[in-house]
Amino acid sequence: MNSGTKLLRYVQLLDSALPIGGFSHSFGLEAYTHDGTVRNTAQLEQFIRSQLHSSLVRLDGLAIKGVYQAIKQQDAALLALYDKRVHAQRSPRELRESGHKMGKRLLKLARSLYPWMDFSLIDEAIQEYGAYCGITTIHGYINYQLEIGLDEAVTGHLYTSVNAYVNSALRLLPIGQTEAQMLIQKLLDVIEAEWALIRENDPEDMHSFGIAQEIYAMRHETLPARLFMS
Repeated sequence: MNSGTKLLRYVQLLDSALPIGGFSHSFGLEAYTHDGTVRNTAQLEQFIRSQLHSSLVRLDGLAIKGVYQAIKQQDAALLALYDKRVHAQRSPRELRESGHKMGKRLLKLARSLYPWMDFSLIDEAIQEYGAYCGITTIHGYINYQLEIGLDEAVTGHLYTSVNAYVNSALRLLPIGQTEAQMLIQKLLDVIEAEWALIRENDPEDMHSFGIAQEIYAMRHETLPARLFMS
């Protein structure tokens, strides 16, 4: 495919309107807003920065790097291993389930959008090695097939995560659309800087230390009223 078409296919994959259920999940943010820990844009920014630093970059980013390596080696077992490690390191049940559901929906959508794409390796990873096909894994797999570079694949995935948090906040906090877009713009440099810090690390180093966010995410299912599934 030519560079223009490749870019447009990639942009479509990053669209927040992609029908994979992301709008139904707050990824722990709703619990933060419920008890007043996050009440305004400044606190929302700190929350998202902490997620990028402690979890999204070091776990999801390195996982995508591992997915790229596994595909290059045509190693379905290794692909499944990285997928399982991301799944296992999501301690809250709701976060594991949401990642699994969104990944399955994205894979199903990709089969319709890209009928020419080779899905044999991910199918083998699922059928033979028990991969969960989480959203991070499937995002990386599709991006590799679209010939998107690793850096762009990782930063694109991080962008969708930031965008999801901000869109959730629009329904949970008294902030406006312009303010929300300005926050996303501000966090783009943070995404780039955080990934640059660890991009040379081995995927085996993937980890997460977002303990507070995990505790809040665990509390979400017991809230008296909820807008989101997670």
